[in-house]
Amino acid sequence: MGNIKTTYLLCLLLALTMGITVSLLFKTKGLQNDLQEQITTHERFSEQIALHQQLLDIDSLLVDGNYQQALQSYREQDRLFKEISDSRIGLRIALAEKMDDMHRQIVTDSFQETEKSIDTNQVHMVATPREIKQYDSISFALEKAKVQLSRMRRLVQQKSFGEYLTFTSSKGSQVHYVGQVKNGKAQGQGVAILSTGSRYEGEWKNNLRHGNGTFYWADGQSYEGEYSNDKRHGIGTYHWSNGEKFVGLWKDDQRTGEGTFYGKDGKVVASGIWEDDKLIAANKP
Repeated sequence: MGNIKTTYLLCLLLALTMGITVSLLFKTKGLQNDLQEQITTHERFSEQIALHQQLLDIDSLLVDGNYQQALQSYREQDRLFKEISDSRIGLRIALAEKMDDMHRQIVTDSFQETEKSIDTNQVHMVATPREIKQYDSISFALEKAKVQLSRMRRLVQQKSFGEYLTFTSSKGSQVHYVGQVKNGKAQGQGVAILSTGSRYEGEWKNNLRHGNGTFYWADGQSYEGEYSNDKRHGIGTYHWSNGEKFVGLWKDDQRTGEGTFYGKDGKVVASGIWEDDKLIAANKP
């Protein structure tokens, strides 16, 4: 009887050991797969960051006024940059062409004005309204490009920019995040791609958009400004894909406070005090 019990216990112990071993093997395999997936994702993001850095280097040429060189570099790298979903390489090429044309036109006009001044023995040269408008347009485009370039360079240069996280946003979307991390959560500067196809670049706090940032929707709309606890809150500008925009104060994702709505032609459509996304007191013309 004693031998039977001993044999039974040994068989039971062997069965438990085999069960635990099989379970550990499955868990180990799962962990290996997860690790490989994390490595693959990290490598993909590293490649994306390298491409962004290369794109920023070319953007620097555009900002510095080397339009022809920037245009040539954009065209040479067109196929490569198309792998970056948010590179907007076509828009960059169009902008470089436009700025180069404007620069050429300004130089031509200035030369013609100089010849005219010499022919008429005029001592002083006065900029025409057209030249002033062109210079203003170029200055505005350059300043905007400098701000965007500075922000992206700051993101790339962060020491912890390569850290990668996945989590669920406060609105239920899956978030793929690369940036600064603290206590296992997105904290500081970072870039995130959402499962909806949207993208956010800016400041974070405890996995929430908090501070200054820019959010790009998949349909072409965007918001640039302040956030608080994952909501538009503070001063911000909302751009519609048709060219319309709103500039003003926000609270809990809604227009609340002083603000101005502009049409796609840049003219003021409505201005005044807003509450819960509605204009409640219009400014007098």
